[in-house]
Amino acid sequence: MKKLLYLCSIILIVSCNNDESSIVTPTNNNGITNLYATGTVSEQTPEEAKEIIFGKWSLFNRSRLAAADCIFNSIEFTEDSYIVELTVNGELEVAFGTYELNIDTNGNVSSVDLNYVLDNTLLTIATLTDIVVTESDTEIFATFLIEWNFPEGFDGCDNLTGEYSAEKDEPMDQSDTTDPNSNHAQVVGNWTFDSMFVNSQDNSSEWLNEPCYEYSSNDDSDVLIDGCTPANSINLTISTYGTYALVWTGSNQGTHIETDVWNWTDETQTAFTVGSEEHNTLITIESLSDTQGVFSMTETPDPDNAPFEVYYTVYTFTKN
Repeated sequence: MKKLLYLCSIILIVSCNNDESSIVTPTNNNGITNLYATGTVSEQTPEEAKEIIFGKWSLFNRSRLAAADCIFNSIEFTEDSYIVELTVNGELEVAFGTYELNIDTNGNVSSVDLNYVLDNTLLTIATLTDIVVTESDTEIFATFLIEWNFPEGFDGCDNLTGEYSAEKDEPMDQSDTTDPNSNHAQVVGNWTFDSMFVNSQDNSSEWLNEPCYEYSSNDDSDVLIDGCTPANSINLTISTYGTYALVWTGSNQGTHIETDVWNWTDETQTAFTVGSEEHNTLITIESLSDTQGVFSMTETPDPDNAPFEVYYTVYTFTKN
């Protein structure tokens, strides 16, 4: 199981030098923007800058700036959040949260902060400056400076501060749709969990309890953490670059994050898989609109010994 860095999401705010701020709204309701925008971020307005940094960026010179036990692999910007992948002590860690665009006196974006909350305190995990995005031979590239400020326990990663070059990943084939009502356009974005029913029984509270379990090598299974309080909300981010991220917030164990990849099963866009080709979960779309999504999955835990024991789970989410 992936080792995950527990971070807390915050509201996306654009802060000005004169301490005035305003909310930057997404360029459209489906989370899909101009996937091929280029430019120098310091010369752009917040709306323009968001289009330029949007997407998943993979570092191709990361070995040069790798700390002894920490490697910066990639960063993805969606309409209102970021996802950072690190390799720490040989294991994958994922940082997830929302970002803050800092504005200079000319109204342009001077830097981008990656923020999270620790012990009810707002901290900044990193600041990106000098972001320049260019196109060469139909490929999109970015250069930027990043200064890391990890909390205690991740000191080895502070050595990753420096200049990076990155290549923009290719979006999913369905990203270039011209139909705003396609299932791809509607499923991409941020969702808030409403309910989970297993075989017609409400099991929502059980899923909110996910952060309260940890793996025990003695029991070779997940065990309940003593004194743990469940999460009070679950948020789902589905990106047009194939990222699938679930975030539990409100537990006294901190924010719990799980990420994976997702793909459509076929051109009908009525079902998709989460996970690798070898190990994945099939999710079927029961209903989908620009405000609500209902998804289902069927599971047979022990098909050899109990083939008739089937769990049919239905999840309902509201579009943010």
